[in-house]
Amino acid sequence: MDPTLKLLTLINVSAARPGKRQRASNLTHYDKITRKAVAAQQATASTSTAASASASPSKRSKAASTSSASSSQAQGTDELVGEVSDDGDDHEASPAVTKHKQAKQPVAFDAHFGSDGPHAKAIAKLPESVKSLSWTSSRSALPSLPTNTAVSRPDLPDFDTQAYPGQPQVKVLDAFNAYAAKKYSEPTPLHKALATTLGSYTDFCDANVALRDRQQYREALAMHAMSHVAKTRRRVLKNNERLAKLAAAATSTDADELDLRDQGFTRPKVLILLPFRNSALQWVDLVTKFSLCAQVDNKARFAKEFNLPPGAVDKLADPAVASKYPEDHIANFAGNIDDSFKLGLKVTRKSLKLFSGFYDSDVIIASPLGLRLGIEKDRGDSDFLSSIEMLIVDQTDVISMQNWDHLEFVLERLNHIPRQSRDTDFSRVKQWYLDNRAPMMRQSILLSAHDFPALRSVYNHTLTNVAGKVRTLSHTSEAQAQMTRVVSGVRQTFTRFEAANVHAEPDLRFQHFTTKTLAQLSKSAVSSSHTLIVVPSYFDFVRLDDFLRAHNEQRRSGETANLSYTSISEYSTPKDIRRAREAFFSGKKRFLLLTERAHFYRRFKLRGVKTVVFYQLPQNPSFFAEFLEFPFITKRDLAKPSDDDEDDETDPNDVAAYVVYSRYDLIALEHVVGSQQAANMISQDKATWKFV
Repeated sequence: MDPTLKLLTLINVSAARPGKRQRASNLTHYDKITRKAVAAQQATASTSTAASASASPSKRSKAASTSSASSSQAQGTDELVGEVSDDGDDHEASPAVTKHKQAKQPVAFDAHFGSDGPHAKAIAKLPESVKSLSWTSSRSALPSLPTNTAVSRPDLPDFDTQAYPGQPQVKVLDAFNAYAAKKYSEPTPLHKALATTLGSYTDFCDANVALRDRQQYREALAMHAMSHVAKTRRRVLKNNERLAKLAAAATSTDADELDLRDQGFTRPKVLILLPFRNSALQWVDLVTKFSLCAQVDNKARFAKEFNLPPGAVDKLADPAVASKYPEDHIANFAGNIDDSFKLGLKVTRKSLKLFSGFYDSDVIIASPLGLRLGIEKDRGDSDFLSSIEMLIVDQTDVISMQNWDHLEFVLERLNHIPRQSRDTDFSRVKQWYLDNRAPMMRQSILLSAHDFPALRSVYNHTLTNVAGKVRTLSHTSEAQAQMTRVVSGVRQTFTRFEAANVHAEPDLRFQHFTTKTLAQLSKSAVSSSHTLIVVPSYFDFVRLDDFLRAHNEQRRSGETANLSYTSISEYSTPKDIRRAREAFFSGKKRFLLLTERAHFYRRFKLRGVKTVVFYQLPQNPSFFAEFLEFPFITKRDLAKPSDDDEDDETDPNDVAAYVVYSRYDLIALEHVVGSQQAANMISQDKATWKFV
């Protein structure tokens, strides 16, 4: 039997089991769960009224004024306000209080994840054939963020696109404030801006996360994630108490009438994807601080597995070595950089259990590779991802330098109907899970140091949150362009080739480079040797490597150009790298092919470069200026220079850079030459642009 059909059969059997009383369709979800409480309160209404009347008028007046002042203060300040969840306390409310709560505007958690909230109702109205949403976008500014944002709202009939206010769970916020007071004296403006934005449960993509702000982003996100876990857990526990009390009172009929839709197919609610174990070490520390748990189980095991292995030495911990690398390289590669790991975290009332089984976990922290290997090892079992309500992908730019396919593998397996029931109480599963609409309710948060096409594609085509999505906009001024970091006098030539569509672009780029660019380099005595060719994509690297090898094997002396070359990729061994660098520096090989990933992992300083050719602009914009520093590197810039060796200074006028680009390289081009200049280079008829 088809797994989906089997699951739907189980749902139907559970809903129609003999002796089960049908739910009243004319009552709202709130009415159903409070009807019993209202009836109980009516018996003591007169007593409550008398007690209220006997209270001091001055005290009542003072209480009312205090409440009004507190509300006014909360609305007139940008301070974070904790949300006290009253879910589950409705059985203690009077009919008047119940009526007031029904009229009250829901907060973001209830509006988005409530089984009868406006977002759930909007999803329920969609035809089954609708698998994606259309969007209306606008631009706005967020306080404390350096750039403007693009805000997208779904185009749905009779759907209120307002952003509901959201606050962190009050106890989690208290823990966060205590942490911030100790580290920053108080929550920073960035903390407050992120908490406000994330609290509305919209999708959020920030591709401008500066290294100095990375920790603050993680702190705000960890607080938001644990706040969501606390709210979800509290709602489930309170509903469990309601059912237990009704069962103890022998009111099974009333228990059957309750429509408590508060769960998913499985327990995990938050998925955090990271590139290395060193990042997981920092994330778990923050999650622990905001988990409200006094005890952490398996802490020693975690420290052993996620710190450096015994006997391993972190070279970047040595200040003398670290001074030779950029700050971002030190931040990314200090500590344990194993990229295959997965970890479950289970939150209980008193303890946080690390290394819990995925189906017993509330939070999963993993690398895309580690999660993929685990799924494939378990014969494709990814049911534990079926009910993820919050996805956080940190350091997306670093993950793109590993293998983007692993991330796509995980994203494709989120929020599917599971293949097995796994003791699920279907009577409490939220309707959008049963309708296979969970992707439209999931909040996705993507963080990156810079923008790139693959990230933009995920944002545009994978994120379908009905609450909307927000993306930071990047505008690079001429003064901020990477070109300004290049040594003055270096000749830079940008050549555009035309591509009809993105699918034909790789073939047209290869054709343009092999027929025009290489021919142009071969004609020049300067650029025909000591030329570095930077290739961002490994697939393009292999293709170009095969072309050069075949050309040299078929070359006829004096008739065809000498394209002798050597290469370095991310898969090259240290021995191969030393051999390639020596052959290139000595002039035995005219060209050196270098992948962007090889530079990312090792941050080479190559000597002997006179000409730099970009097969395609690097994804990391800072690499453009770094590659053009190679011609000016001396022995003194390398480790252990000889005192008796002197390097001749390189004249910038003797250095040239050639860039091949198309209109699909706009994102990278903006970072290199500036947004306005990039728009001109894409739109105008002029195909060759020269800068000095």
